[in-house]
Amino acid sequence: MREPLQESREDAYERPNQPWLCGLSAEGTPCPMGPGRRGRCPAAAACHPVLESDRWRCNRSAPRGGICKEGPSPEGECCHVYQCTPLMSLRSQRARFVVGCALATLGSLCLLLSSNWRNKVLSPGPLSAHHAQLLERDGEKIGCSSCHAAGNQTVGEWLQHATDNPLAEPSQTELCMKCHDQKISHAWATAAHSVDPAELLSDTLGDRRVDPHQALACAICHEEHHGASHDLKWMSDKACQACHKEQYDSFATDHPEFVDWPAKRRTRIAFDHAAHEAKHFSKKKQTFTCAVCHQQDSEGDFQQTLGYDAACASCHDRDIEASWEEGVALFSLPMLDLKALDEAGHDVGQWPELAAEEFDGALPLIAKLLLVSDPQGAESLGKLGADFDFFDIDVDDPEQMQAASDIVWAMKELLFDVSENGHAAVRRRVEALLGREISPDELARLVAHLSPESLAAIGERWLPALAKEIAARQEEAIGEVAGPDEELEEIVSEVEQDRAVAKQRVEAGGWFRDDVTLSIRYRATGHEDSWTKAWIEVLAEASNGPHTSIAQPLLKQMMKPTAPGQCGQCHSVDQTAVGEVRVNWFAKQDGSDRPEFTRFSHRPHLVQSQLRDCQACHAIDKEAMVMVSYAEKKPDSFEAGFLPIARQDCAGCHTPQAAGDSCLQCHKYHVD
Repeated sequence: MREPLQESREDAYERPNQPWLCGLSAEGTPCPMGPGRRGRCPAAAACHPVLESDRWRCNRSAPRGGICKEGPSPEGECCHVYQCTPLMSLRSQRARFVVGCALATLGSLCLLLSSNWRNKVLSPGPLSAHHAQLLERDGEKIGCSSCHAAGNQTVGEWLQHATDNPLAEPSQTELCMKCHDQKISHAWATAAHSVDPAELLSDTLGDRRVDPHQALACAICHEEHHGASHDLKWMSDKACQACHKEQYDSFATDHPEFVDWPAKRRTRIAFDHAAHEAKHFSKKKQTFTCAVCHQQDSEGDFQQTLGYDAACASCHDRDIEASWEEGVALFSLPMLDLKALDEAGHDVGQWPELAAEEFDGALPLIAKLLLVSDPQGAESLGKLGADFDFFDIDVDDPEQMQAASDIVWAMKELLFDVSENGHAAVRRRVEALLGREISPDELARLVAHLSPESLAAIGERWLPALAKEIAARQEEAIGEVAGPDEELEEIVSEVEQDRAVAKQRVEAGGWFRDDVTLSIRYRATGHEDSWTKAWIEVLAEASNGPHTSIAQPLLKQMMKPTAPGQCGQCHSVDQTAVGEVRVNWFAKQDGSDRPEFTRFSHRPHLVQSQLRDCQACHAIDKEAMVMVSYAEKKPDSFEAGFLPIARQDCAGCHTPQAAGDSCLQCHKYHVD
């Protein structure tokens, strides 16, 4: 406690800023001089006697007691000398106490920070259950250094951090990414929502308080050292609005309507719910219920689409089987107007007379695709178009006649190649088309056990002079190497009546030769036929390469709803933003197909009886033109088959007092 100040008229001795006080101050009569700076008593006299006439007179001041009775000595010296042991002032005592405490604290800190157990003492609290294991791993105590680069540094190194930042590297966020690098991209770990800022700016429209390019440390949202039960993923709505400029007081009043959610793209399987309910199901007098095609996944979060056998086969099997009736031609000989070709100066060599009346017929799609690997065939297809038919050849157009002749020779070379080399020829041509090697499994699916005997029939039965023609053409010395094909006429007359028998032999799927149409055909095994799927995938991949002008029209023909197999009736074809063409073989089977900010689980909602009817939320839009968009390859340009979900339907339960309306219930920060 501070001592009360003395009145100046009572005592002139008042030195609060001096480190030492006169020891006589405790008796109430301190000397006027006071101790020196080092705390030594000056032994000062009470006064300085004054000589008046021949006598010394005391001149002690009244505050010091006035003139003394004894008076000065004959020598003029004061008889009262003040001598004491100086005392420390209150200020000095306090200063010494503070300095002592500071030194003790500093010493304790040095002792603490230099000890092996310093990190335990400095820890602000226990870790969450997920991170507690980091303190000790594989029997080795790692401790704070798992997350803090300074955890193993000395006190001296800590003191250098103020001027030497690299000592604190790697940052805490970088240490986090050593473990959390499976779902979060290391390149964008510190970007807002862990997304490329350019992509985030293009995909979102909301106003922002923070620049998406600004780096955000993990610890901004994930706060540790709050105990084992602390939820590291929990965030308040205010934390979200620290970056998002638009303010939301509550879900019921401020959340936007669900205009385009959950449908961000058209369904992969082309399906019109309204048409099936009003037309197809009613025609067969069947009840249209969602459970016929959809069921919950094992977790109950996502409604899966059942497979073809469970949901579609009962209605579609018959039509698909009918579409395979004639089989799919791998190779066939078209009708040629040999006279017109000859008059135009084009010799195409031997050709069966049964196929030599006039131009007619189209080459099989797969044969056209294999011709692309031949430069001459690719050039001719480019002139005539990928979807050309010999019926459209103008005999008066020299350019078309030349292209037709080139196509015939390219086709002959293809037939000779596969008849001589079999599967190897298919492999070589497909690899040249795709610009990569194909695996044995891919080749097996592309040839589907096509036998060498079937391929050999091309030269043995239809074009007996094929080998000589190709050899002569390679020597650039083609002549009349073949005469009429009486033998073929006899063969055709014999097998025409057995054509139906040939089909019956491969009723379960396989290859057969049709000597009437001069073709080798494949009869599929039904839905999910691997041969058909393999060639569609080759066409799709070729559509992404240098032969896209030919491959894309061929893919479009093969994916027509009326094409054999009717694949295009349900399986959509997409073209990505980078131009890649993809065929969708499956419906969306889980909720993690595409990175999204929104999460939803059906499980807690289906507990309520009124929501067990899917149409309580997913009301079918009977006016929507769903199938129109499937004519194009733009999956993001579509008309949904359902009416938008109303926000108020959700707000009835999602209130702070009921199911909750926190941002994190439906939205994720990290898009994964």
